[in-house]
Amino acid sequence: MDYNVKTRILLDTNFNTREFNDLMYESAKPRIIEDIKSVIEKDPTLPQYIDGDLTFRFLSDYRILLKYQFGCNDENEAEAESFSKSCVEDIRKGLEEKGYRIERIDCTAKEMDMKWMDELEDMVFPKDQSL
Repeated sequence: MDYNVKTRILLDTNFNTREFNDLMYESAKPRIIEDIKSVIEKDPTLPQYIDGDLTFRFLSDYRILLKYQFGCNDENEAEAESFSKSCVEDIRKGLEEKGYRIERIDCTAKEMDMKWMDELEDMVFPKDQSL
């Protein structure tokens, strides 16, 4: 079965508020996004399962909420969620090397709506009522 896993990762940016001010944080946001994207892109597994864009939400406490859809084919929702979380764990070290710490990973799987596939199969392979 195919699953769509809503994946949310809470990251601490370790932004040094004693040395830098909020304006510097604002100017650092594009670099932070590129750092995180580069870690994800270098991973051999995770990028091929991300369905759509990465969404970065900068929180007021210098943390980031990263959200994306993770599409996979597993036996059940628990396996799909576990696989998504495992892929995030695989990039933990790369993120930490760039100064970002994973605080929390939330994965919620939902079975994909495959009604369109059934309709397509019915069009291509019509059921012959005369047999």
